[in-house]
Amino acid sequence: MIVPNKVISFSESIIGKMPIILKCLSKEEMTLKELFFTTQDYFEIDEFIYALDVLFLLDAIKVDMDKGVIIYVKKD
Repeated sequence: MIVPNKVISFSESIIGKMPIILKCLSKEEMTLKELFFTTQDYFEIDEFIYALDVLFLLDAIKVDMDKGVIIYVKKD
């Protein structure tokens, strides 16, 4: 589910689906609810949470608790 293997292709794995979240967040910052509803055609809820966990651990996204939004972290 998280990584591709013999049964799960790269495009079906969490690693393959993470760019969908990053693409949405690169346009604008969103609340968690908005982000899920925007990407729900690609993710089931557990996959969505796993993808957010991995992106957060990789410092690709951050959470602004004051605004209540998820932000794409732009790197040079």
